[in-house]
Amino acid sequence: MSREEELKRLIHQKGLTVKAFARQIDMPYSTLLSILNGSVGGASLDNAIKICDGLAIGLDSLQNRAGHTPRRDAREQRLVESYRAHPGLQAAVNKLLDLEEEDAG
Repeated sequence: MSREEELKRLIHQKGLTVKAFARQIDMPYSTLLSILNGSVGGASLDNAIKICDGLAIGLDSLQNRAGHTPRRDAREQRLVESYRAHPGLQAAVNKLLDLEEEDAG
């Protein structure tokens, strides 16, 4: 699901139409519609903040939906490196964590 589709889903989940949500966050409907139809990445910071505040999500959440991978902290990085360094254990870790085989690595 694209980030725009995800935002539309969140708006509808709040029980609002896009037009009603635009009114709620004090944004012109045409601006919100343009953003939701494919230009989230080109939205101004002010508009991105309005959308995030209206949906009660953080900007980092919008960034993650935009296809950016959040930075790992040092512990997470060590876990990934250790996982990759022990291919013989990966199947057991996958099973323990209930991961699909294609999600591994």
